[in-house]
Amino acid sequence: MPQVKVYNLGYDPETGIGELLHTTSVRHCFGMIRREVANPVELAIVQDRIIPTALELTRELSGAWVEGAGQRSIGFSYRAVHERDRWTCAYCSRRVSKTPSCEGLLATVDHILPVSRGGPSSWTNLVCACKECNNRKADRTPIEAGMPLLVRAYDPALAQRLLGGVRRFPLLLSR
Repeated sequence: MPQVKVYNLGYDPETGIGELLHTTSVRHCFGMIRREVANPVELAIVQDRIIPTALELTRELSGAWVEGAGQRSIGFSYRAVHERDRWTCAYCSRRVSKTPSCEGLLATVDHILPVSRGGPSSWTNLVCACKECNNRKADRTPIEAGMPLLVRAYDPALAQRLLGGVRRFPLLLSR
């Protein structure tokens, strides 16, 4: 059976321009379609059956997921955002935890530009926040809430490539 090409969101089948992430089996590709993770963009007839030869993801996949392996690849997750921000609230600089001594210090992830206003779940739009600050900021930007960010959100995979493998660097913004 042929391999199916899996492209990131934004693939143009007419020009063939797009980010090829990997190839997969036909069986796995049907599972991706069924789970609504990807949509077929190119079809072919193989042994009297119509099968996809190319898929496009329904959501854009961060380059951190697909680039390299081991130390060079930094997977995006909410826990990874906490790790990047050293488990410190971006608004009040208090330490947060998954098992805090008080409910207000529960580790949450805050969208700098709220999702309701089109803010993506990405490295550059997410910061670690305590539950108290996250609730106080609510559905506003930091400026609207009068809560300036004390750290800068950044993509650690991009920073690692640009700064030659530097893992951690100062996050505090000048006041």
